[in-house]
Amino acid sequence: MIVRMVFAAVALLMVLASDGYSEEQNRLSVYYTFQNWKLDLPTRGIDETSPKPNDQKVGQGVFGLDATGVLSSKFHVDLSGTMANSTSRLEYNNTANNLKQSLSSLNDTRLRLTYTFGEGKGAGSVFFNLPTGKRELTADQYELTAQLADVSRKFMVRRYGQGLDIGADWFALPSWGSFGLNVGGGYLHRGKYRPLESDTREYKYGDEIFGSLGVSLDSRPVGGSLGVTVKYYTKDNYDNKETFQAGVATTISGAVTYSEGFDLTLGTSVLMRGKAKIRSSGEQVLSDEALKSGRSQILAYVNGRFPASEKLRVLGRLELENVSANDYARESLGFLPKSHYVGFGGGVAYALTDAFSASSMISYYTGKIDSQYGLTGLGLAFVLTFQPGQGR
Repeated sequence: MIVRMVFAAVALLMVLASDGYSEEQNRLSVYYTFQNWKLDLPTRGIDETSPKPNDQKVGQGVFGLDATGVLSSKFHVDLSGTMANSTSRLEYNNTANNLKQSLSSLNDTRLRLTYTFGEGKGAGSVFFNLPTGKRELTADQYELTAQLADVSRKFMVRRYGQGLDIGADWFALPSWGSFGLNVGGGYLHRGKYRPLESDTREYKYGDEIFGSLGVSLDSRPVGGSLGVTVKYYTKDNYDNKETFQAGVATTISGAVTYSEGFDLTLGTSVLMRGKAKIRSSGEQVLSDEALKSGRSQILAYVNGRFPASEKLRVLGRLELENVSANDYARESLGFLPKSHYVGFGGGVAYALTDAFSASSMISYYTGKIDSQYGLTGLGLAFVLTFQPGQGR
């Protein structure tokens, strides 16, 4: 399936290029990423007789593509898809006790059609999450996806498959010289799907209503951007019954760029989650939870791109991720701990031809979960990009 998508995307780009539609904007990227994390579990008391694991390891390899095709001066289409292989291992001193879970599948495919108007002063899109990913998981597979969903570690694919989602958004994009403004919002309708193989009931995540406001300064050598996005979620339904409503999520992000001989970006993103609504025992309606179950996240990063020759660039990245604990007591089943990690990465980018370029990067992460669980990670990324018309 993913191979057919690659060939279809390549064919689309070649047809568009032959028709003369803004060749420089047609683009296809094929990539592979790998993340592997190890969590050091604390030593157990010697009075416990049952074996206890020493390490938990969770890894994920993702093969994917991103394609953009310019249909006309006003229309363009974006297509993205991935295939992921994920594994989780509990390792003991006695390797005969080791436990392994795995899940490999094509994931949901994303399609977006965008129309620009007013000479680029505005844009509207319709977009789809196509349910090509794996659903109806076994209990072991579902447990693995729960580990992938933990934001304490960095994974590209956190959910394999859901229902058919349909959305639309609209943005005004006025500009005055190098200063730009973007303001708009949209709506995403979530479709039903069956999460578990052993349960015929269907789950539906709440729909999303979102709005954003941002400003940018597109100047050299120094530029930047600042924006805020707010998402409101309607109620989740399980077996056609209201079961949960996620709290309002607010994201504030900003970046400063420098481009003069080399490229440097300093950025940050802060995600704040509000209280959810839950169904308490004996209640027929959802009400605000007494203690906030969600966690807030802060990401800070520095990206660098330095010329080594006409075709070769050296890449660098430094990032810090911090996740707060939720409000539940430590001994409660609903408790989610704080975590943090620091990541260091380096790599190269090379122009193979006028139309083809390749890049790769390796990253190392170190941190903790709940101040007592040591956390280390390794990341790899390889990207091959085809952009017809470049260099002419």
